Amino acid sequence: MKKLLTILLALPMSVAAQDIYVVNVQPRFVTVQQQQCHVQEFHRDSNSGSGTIGAVAGGLLGSTLGSNRNDQVAGTVIGALIGGAIGNEVGREPARIEQRQVCRYIPVQVQQGEIVTFNYRGRVFTQTFNN
Repeated sequence: MKKLLTILLALPMSVAAQDIYVVNVQPRFVTVQQQQCHVQEFHRDSNSGSGTIGAVAGGLLGSTLGSNRNDQVAGTVIGALIGGAIGNEVGREPARIEQRQVCRYIPVQVQQGEIVTFNYRGRVFTQTFNN
């Protein structure tokens, strides 16, 4: 509105009050991106693949034992069983709930100034004023 007043004051002094009048004033809206954050819970499962990994590791270690083929096969089987059992035991930790802050941008309309329509000596003018 200060700019409108500035414009009006800049008009020649011979302008009579009836020569100019405001026809319409409406808010000017613009869309801006606003960050919106909230805390979200995530369920983290236990290590379900621990038993398999342990079995493979145990089998590989067991296969290096023994001097002949039968000893190596027996070592592989025993190593896989023991490694699988240990891996399952490690993977038994309970599921956990983690909280994380999740943010995203959303469009929001906000008012930024006004659009003023005025009549000056029979002619209509529109002026946008920003805050």
